[in-house]
Amino acid sequence: MASAQLQSGNLGAVIASVVLLGLGGVLFLMGALFVAGARQGAKARELAEQARNDVRRRQDASRVQDLRPLLDAAAGGAGCQAIRLDVQLPPDAVPVLGIEAELRELLAKVTAYAASVMRAGATLQVSARVQGAQAVIHWRDLEADDARPALAKFFDGTHAAAAGAARACERIASHHGGRIYSAPHAGGVLGLTLRLPLQAWGVNTL
Repeated sequence: MASAQLQSGNLGAVIASVVLLGLGGVLFLMGALFVAGARQGAKARELAEQARNDVRRRQDASRVQDLRPLLDAAAGGAGCQAIRLDVQLPPDAVPVLGIEAELRELLAKVTAYAASVMRAGATLQVSARVQGAQAVIHWRDLEADDARPALAKFFDGTHAAAAGAARACERIASHHGGRIYSAPHAGGVLGLTLRLPLQAWGVNTL
């Protein structure tokens, strides 16, 4: 009888130990999940603050820019000597809100890419216009006879050296509320089109 009571007591102690270990494991897991959640929350808040700071920085650096002189500057960039440029600009300003250095970088990268893939002596037509509430720039190879010429393949990834430039141009266009993509214009073959929100002079807000 005493032996049975002893065995029963030992079994109870084992069961209690198992229950306590299980409870401890659950509490440990809950604590780990709480710590992980707290860390993720802190990281999310940090990223959100960085994003807000980036927006504020961009707002402070943004000014209303007339795209016409920026296009003229890009046309005189390095590497353009191998091709001809036909730059068609409207008589009135084409104002957009943006960071001048980034817009210059975008225009220069597109022009440099065109010069690297177009046939020597071919003509790159660069036209700018106002269309509704957008400023529109279009690049096309006037001598291209292919339905999808090399100029229009900027975003295809077929030219490894241009992949980074293409991503940079897409990022800059997106940061300025616009987009850049392959498209035809005025009945011509595919080229590249950049669209940015039009901005009134004297208004420097995003």
